[in-house]
Amino acid sequence: MTPCGKTNLIGESGVKKSDLRIKLLGVLDEASASLSLAKAFCSANNQSYLESCQKDLSHMMGLLAALPKTAPGDLDGIFAIQLEDLEATIEAIEAEVDYPNEFIHPGHSPATGALDLARAVVRRAEREAVAGFEILQIPDESMLQYLNRLSTLCYLLILAETPLG
Repeated sequence: MTPCGKTNLIGESGVKKSDLRIKLLGVLDEASASLSLAKAFCSANNQSYLESCQKDLSHMMGLLAALPKTAPGDLDGIFAIQLEDLEATIEAIEAEVDYPNEFIHPGHSPATGALDLARAVVRRAEREAVAGFEILQIPDESMLQYLNRLSTLCYLLILAETPLG
């Protein structure tokens, strides 16, 4: 049994829950959970986009949970393929939606409200990851860029889930 206030990571046991890596994993877990809530209310096509992003976040969490067993330098560019896939998804959705001429206030449906919450949680996760990567000296920018673009995806899905008229 793991002592109170401690947990295990890949290849390391008894890690304090105050460890920065645990904080990063927690904020990514929150981002994934927020996508899960949004997914429950979205149309089927948008659910598949969010499902894919949840899998990517799980992969990201696995990579970070292996630190320092995996050297931070070994993570450089490791999320490039996932980032490219996300960019392609964003481009496809952008071709189908119109950007509004003013700030929007989602929440007129459960889907847009949940997506707006997910967008905000993902943005917080990105801010935490930027700070954490600096401290942990992780040179990778592809994971950070992925989080940045994931919040864009959430915004675009809000537009896609908003009825016209």
